[in-house]
Amino acid sequence: MRKIQILFVCLFIVKSSLSQSIQPFPRKIISSSIGLAKLGTGDSYGLMIGMEYERIFRQRLLWSTELATTIHDGADILKVKIDNLPEQDLSYRYTIAAVQVAGKIGYYFLRTNKFEMGGKAGLLVRFQSSSLADDREILFPALTGYPLPLRINRNTEPQRIVSAGGTLQIFARHNFTNNCAIGAITGLQLDTNGDVLFPQFLLSIGKRF
Repeated sequence: MRKIQILFVCLFIVKSSLSQSIQPFPRKIISSSIGLAKLGTGDSYGLMIGMEYERIFRQRLLWSTELATTIHDGADILKVKIDNLPEQDLSYRYTIAAVQVAGKIGYYFLRTNKFEMGGKAGLLVRFQSSSLADDREILFPALTGYPLPLRINRNTEPQRIVSAGGTLQIFARHNFTNNCAIGAITGLQLDTNGDVLFPQFLLSIGKRF
């Protein structure tokens, strides 16, 4: 008898969960996201900010379009001190910034009125400007006779590049009763310039309508 009662309780929980998952709620959401993304070109974490419009067009299917920007910077540290002179910073500093537009198709693995989790895959176009030299070399005083190290930078690629790429993301989101939502996103991005954005860790906030 106790086993039968437990079975009925389990069935009731499953039924309630399924009933909750198909209740209607706004099918469109606009959201903004901010977080960190590691750029393979410089092997450094930088800032990633995005704005995305998303629409559900089937029970578990969605499409979205996103405008995002990334900025990464770094430095080859070189500090020298000669005799009693103050220490001099001869570091090489660089910045890599980009803006991109992406279109995605997604699928909900789990979807209720309170919580949803899914994945997205899509294509993107990315415009990037970089001050990172392709080849960098330091010549020290023993070789040049000059009292300070000399740095030689060579550029073999254009400063500004337009590339195509693909993105793959997993997201989780909590929905509030006022149609606001907060969530987290992680993902991978590749492009024809050979740049890789992985991993990505983003927080998002949005509004359904």
